[in-house]
Amino acid sequence: MEIINPALTGMYKGINAKMGFRNQWVGIKDAPKTAYLTVSTPLNIDGSILTAGSADFGVEEPYTRSDKDSYYSSDNHHGVGINFIKDNTGPINRTTANLTYAYHLMLGDIANLSFGIATGVSRIGLNTAELVFEDPNDPLATSGEVINWTPDVNLGFYLYGSQFFFGGSLQQVVKQKLSFNEISDKSTEVSHYFLTAGYRIFVGEDVSFTPSIMAKYVSPFPVSYDLNLRVSFRNNFWLGGSFRKDNAFSVLAGFTVNKMLDAGYAYDSNISAIKTINSGSHEFVLGIKF
Repeated sequence: MEIINPALTGMYKGINAKMGFRNQWVGIKDAPKTAYLTVSTPLNIDGSILTAGSADFGVEEPYTRSDKDSYYSSDNHHGVGINFIKDNTGPINRTTANLTYAYHLMLGDIANLSFGIATGVSRIGLNTAELVFEDPNDPLATSGEVINWTPDVNLGFYLYGSQFFFGGSLQQVVKQKLSFNEISDKSTEVSHYFLTAGYRIFVGEDVSFTPSIMAKYVSPFPVSYDLNLRVSFRNNFWLGGSFRKDNAFSVLAGFTVNKMLDAGYAYDSNISAIKTINSGSHEFVLGIKF
């Protein structure tokens, strides 16, 4: 989620790192592949230098019903972090590096509200050697890799407590024009809008269900919705599923070791028109807490 919403920066105690890799639409040549890394930590810089640091700030995700009942929201604090994203789709590759910042407000004992921003730069490359031209003398045909550098700005908010979350984010705030030759500058980046909400229900001391929804809008396409359900046993092990109408359904699983290491895997099965020419998508995620 932090890769989508910078408001999660510094939400949890300690230094948290996540890395992931997604291989989409296996079987289709040059289908999208994405790798990412995020690192963030809470930080107190409001008081004296003697109290600055991260140890007493951020929240711990409840593992059990007892944890939920004793949950206490975090004091006001800052969150700082970095993230890196690498996308490859056919002849186009994109590498983004951002610094992230969030401020978390304490709303009584049960909730926090955070606002975040990620700013950085994207390198967008077009490998013309992978393109086929009607005119072999087209200037682009002999250009090699054509590179665009663009600013990247993302915004977000996040309201969260022991059992609920509600957030939204806007990616690619700066709608930068892209040009891969001297005669065309008509390509423009498009903003991505996200809204998400979920509620965790404990059924006994150790087992919980978390239904959630995510809405995504990218002009000119219609809004898409992901309906999700995750079942957890003390957060040590979880199973889940997701459904996106006319697009795909997913199954996922993961585990946590000593609250310091977690790993997850998701498989997407496509149900759209391209379902017969690919064998699905795979995603792996690894998280480490220091």
